[in-house]
Amino acid sequence: MKAPKTPILLTCIGVLFAMLACNALVSKPTVSNIRMTTDESGNTPTSSYAPADKFFVFADLSGLSAGSVVEAKWYAVSAQGAEPNSEINTSDYRYQPGISFIHFELSAIGGGSWPTGAYRVDIYLDGNKVGGQGFTVQ
Repeated sequence: MKAPKTPILLTCIGVLFAMLACNALVSKPTVSNIRMTTDESGNTPTSSYAPADKFFVFADLSGLSAGSVVEAKWYAVSAQGAEPNSEINTSDYRYQPGISFIHFELSAIGGGSWPTGAYRVDIYLDGNKVGGQGFTVQ
């Protein structure tokens, strides 16, 4: 006696849909909407700072695993008295579940002032660059 093919076909289609649904639920880790702001509230975007200002960068986080490392690398691109594209600071954060954004801030050493010029901050997720922002000090 021949077994009907329809139940086997329906089972295969059901398994395929289940696999696709599970894949759709797994989100890719992302760091997005990287932006410079005037303060730690993150509400006022900027691309320019005064020499005495702190620098603030914000980024939105999604789908990260606990323990993922988000890193900010700050550079003086072309600032007075600094070598071009010199790294001036690196800071990192180990992700904790439930956090939807992160911010890093950077102050001039000893309460001093930043030299005028162009700067950049690059953001990394687990060692891979995911974006960055350029800004100036005037």
